Amino acid sequence: MLELILTKEKLTQKEKLVFFRSMLKAEMDVLNEYCVDGGIPKRYKIELCHLHNIKKVNIARLLSIIEFYDPEFIKVLALTDPRVRTFIGYYLDFLKTNPYGYEALEPQNLFGNWDFIKYKLKILFPELTLEEIDRFKFKRKEFVKYIREKLGEAEELIESKLNKATWYESVPYLELEEEMSKEWHPEPIMTEEDWAFIRRHIKGRKNIFIREGQGERFVYVDVDIPDEELDRYKKDREGLKKLLMQRYNIDESGAEQILRKAGWESDTYHIIPPIHTDVVLNYGELEKAVKKELEEEDRGMSYYDLANFIRYLGGLELEQLNYYELIYDRVEEQVQDIIDTIIRTQRRILGKMFGIFYTVDPLMAEAIITINPARMDFLKGLAVKETVRGKEFHLYSNPTAWKIVKERIVSRFPEVSQEDIENFKGRRDEFVKYLAEKTHKSQQAIENALEECGWTKSEEIPAFLRQIGP
Repeated sequence: MLELILTKEKLTQKEKLVFFRSMLKAEMDVLNEYCVDGGIPKRYKIELCHLHNIKKVNIARLLSIIEFYDPEFIKVLALTDPRVRTFIGYYLDFLKTNPYGYEALEPQNLFGNWDFIKYKLKILFPELTLEEIDRFKFKRKEFVKYIREKLGEAEELIESKLNKATWYESVPYLELEEEMSKEWHPEPIMTEEDWAFIRRHIKGRKNIFIREGQGERFVYVDVDIPDEELDRYKKDREGLKKLLMQRYNIDESGAEQILRKAGWESDTYHIIPPIHTDVVLNYGELEKAVKKELEEEDRGMSYYDLANFIRYLGGLELEQLNYYELIYDRVEEQVQDIIDTIIRTQRRILGKMFGIFYTVDPLMAEAIITINPARMDFLKGLAVKETVRGKEFHLYSNPTAWKIVKERIVSRFPEVSQEDIENFKGRRDEFVKYLAEKTHKSQQAIENALEECGWTKSEEIPAFLRQIGP
């Protein structure tokens, strides 16, 4: 049917609708292929699960195109089953607490953001309260056990639900996040980079809750304030809040939501990298476990079959991409805007798949990227000299990382200054003894505190600061 429609010179509105409905059916068929259990090694299965969830966002975009041609379609989906209204209630409660809005659909927020995961778990396990779910942050195994005991569900079913909620067993290329304790993290002075970030993100469409009578109403505000005008409020958060209230006729709560969405949390608090305080790893045991798991995977899986499966999925994705490209010039401008985002996401899915493919069939992958000699200059600029895996994250080699670690230690132990710490640079053991005498605390307690502040025994840049790079 898709090919038949594309052969016509001019399409009616009904034919466009039929085309996109057929695309929806095809996208759902492709989505099902990601879920087949063909003995794929766990580390690949997790990455395919990520892509599987990104595809759901593209399907949601496709539904909005169908709604353009058939306005009643979404209403029928939303109003036929009363459970939908219950779930929407959970989502609106989530937005009140964490007003992320459309950011919830950004691909980078589909992996490991606890705020998003929590409300999805509430939908999948309606018998639990949000407080109950919140107790298991960073405790996935304990959560699975708790659900088995409380609800009697099979472990395989629970695991499937957690993957749907994007709470994966491991997230190979993203850091975990955790709430930060102000006691341990000094409030930074706003830098030019901070202000540029806030100024950029304060503009655009924001969804907020405003008070109306005894209740609240969900509204959109299009914020458009010139940079020159915003710059006058760089050190005046309250002034900017009043400006937003006057210009967009909203209450103080609504203006506060806009500022928080832009990253300006309070008069002193801005953006600080997260620190993990409850993730403890025994690296010796971890290495043995990973090695054993890889050996088990290698025994049970043919990498020819895996490469073939990735190629098969890639072929399906390319076919979908072709259809979007071919229909693009024959639809309305509003629909083209949505197709633009679908195509961009589709290309990223293919790029990610190529990354997986490179690890299972390196010969063909290398042939693809090096077949054209003129491409070598581009490839040389693309390749990093030291990869994240092979890089030595030596703490003292990066002044920014070392400075942040010193600030955290001073915040935790006001008995010492940054100059004192600098004097013990490279002599961590001696500093532990010195601090024990100063604070009258046990050396073990100080060891633990230094680890949490980022000065580890290995004296490497801690995981939570590695995004700034050595």
